[in-house]
Amino acid sequence: MKLPPALFALLLTVSLLDAQTPAPLVSPEIGDLQVTFRVRAPQAKVVALRGQWNKDAVPLTRGDDGVWTATVTPAPAGVWEYSFTIDGLNIIDSLNPAIKPQREPQKSILHIPSNPPAVWDFQDVPHGTVHQHGYPSKALGKPREAWVYTPPGYEKDAATKFPLLVLQHGSGDNNRAWVEHGKAHWIFDNLIAEKKAVPMIVVMLDGHPLGAWSRENSSKRTEALAAFQRELFEDAIPLVESLYRVEADRDRRAIAGLSMGGAQSLTVGLGNLDRFAWVASFSGVPPEGEVLTKFLASPETANARLRLLWIAIGKDDFLLPMNEPFIAKLKEQGIRHEWQLTEGGHAWPVWRHYLAEFAPRLFQSAR
Repeated sequence: MKLPPALFALLLTVSLLDAQTPAPLVSPEIGDLQVTFRVRAPQAKVVALRGQWNKDAVPLTRGDDGVWTATVTPAPAGVWEYSFTIDGLNIIDSLNPAIKPQREPQKSILHIPSNPPAVWDFQDVPHGTVHQHGYPSKALGKPREAWVYTPPGYEKDAATKFPLLVLQHGSGDNNRAWVEHGKAHWIFDNLIAEKKAVPMIVVMLDGHPLGAWSRENSSKRTEALAAFQRELFEDAIPLVESLYRVEADRDRRAIAGLSMGGAQSLTVGLGNLDRFAWVASFSGVPPEGEVLTKFLASPETANARLRLLWIAIGKDDFLLPMNEPFIAKLKEQGIRHEWQLTEGGHAWPVWRHYLAEFAPRLFQSAR
């Protein structure tokens, strides 16, 4: 069949354009035991890949089209952070929409599922729901945001009330981090499906009530902790109580967090034993000042009110020297606690393990 001249010309033009247009880049491209990374940087001189699974940078090779490529073999299973350095400048992978939730985004996320699936991998089990809430904070006088996880079947069961866990992120992250990078919602889903964890509601606040500040600024740290506590008690928990079926008994309330969130959990939790019976710190800083003095002064009260005080940190964590004296004081005063000294440093692969170990302990009937 002879094509009309106009149609023939159109098809020829499209064919020529297709031949000239480069194929869409894919990065990261996950294959069988390997991952290929690509970045288009035709003017760059040196490009390298920095991945959390490896201490050493991996050089990328430049192609004639200006695309730099590197293939990692073998690629370990897990949820990892990575970025490119292009002529010394740290760059996220622009081809990958999975970006670590941070105040200053600097890392992309690579998630390679395990076989069989790990507890933080998506599995074919009933899944809960993550809700996003914006609210005007009365305590801070500005708009704020929190995320809330409800367990599988919550919407279908209109009568049951659930225990409440406050779960906090670290200083470089925000309230989205435990879900988007920590995979906390899948951890809870999978543990609940295996009947290893009690179904619970989890609220995750933005832990920066006063915005960014230097870690060395101790007065600002104290001020920020006080502001976090006000927002938690005056805004976030009342919001959750007004919208969700949560139990009011302190025995059904817990607070836990990593790094800065661990410090918040220890300070707020141990300073308010009338509100929380379960407290955990993942690589956090122990409480200081009046909160610590009052807590250590009454071990009988601590042991009577705390159902579980759970503290974990890695052997290579830079905060270990601050935790060891605190643990020694707990032992000296006879305050019951669980101390986990594990492998690893100050990093998310460690904290996912901690949540997976701590969550099954929560809200169990036996001490």
